[in-house]
Amino acid sequence: MSFFKKSKPAIPARYSENSQGDFYVENGVCTSCGAPQVEAPDLIEHSTLEYGHCYFKKQPQTEGEIERAINAIAVSCISGLRYGGTNEKILKRLYEIGESEQCDNKPIGKYKRLIFDNLIFQFNGSIQELSNLLTTELVKGNTYLNKQILNHNFDRIKYFEFIYRWTDGLTGNTFRCFDIGENKFRVEIGVEKDGFEISIRGNAITLNSILQQDDRVSNILWFDKDKNEYKDTELQ
Repeated sequence: MSFFKKSKPAIPARYSENSQGDFYVENGVCTSCGAPQVEAPDLIEHSTLEYGHCYFKKQPQTEGEIERAINAIAVSCISGLRYGGTNEKILKRLYEIGESEQCDNKPIGKYKRLIFDNLIFQFNGSIQELSNLLTTELVKGNTYLNKQILNHNFDRIKYFEFIYRWTDGLTGNTFRCFDIGENKFRVEIGVEKDGFEISIRGNAITLNSILQQDDRVSNILWFDKDKNEYKDTELQ
């Protein structure tokens, strides 16, 4: 019989330049990859004091800022960004995108990983008009400096595809759109070779907002990777 209890994993030390709050970068683990800063340039900066160690210069306050902070945690190549708070909504989001190990605290509920990568909707317009809507609004609604649409292939009748990229690397999302008849369209979202799956979730939410705001669009129905159905009002 062992008299030793299993110890609780220690909470990592925070890098000293982090702003005070729940989101932080662990001390001594940054490799200056730049990926988290690309996701949240308004929140994350690289130190001028210690060989570019990144840190949270500002704590997220708005829903958009929280979303960018969560995305920054997800793309950290060595899992150096963490959440130390107890907000159930934020913990739920992190658990749903597979970042439970980056949380200092456990949520109350039990959550599964959710990635929305497929949707069907009605569009009262041509496939050319839909192509223009998606490629224009995705770029317009993003603050990244390197945002661009690449490899936009369009057959004018039943199908188009493109890559939406916001970094210099092969880390963008692929969008494939199919005309399935009776003014219904299906969009599939994927990742490039070196892309991060979390970006599917973020851009799915952006796409959902674009479609919701267009009067020609109705009956939006999303599917996660397990083929479960969600209404457009359920994405967050």
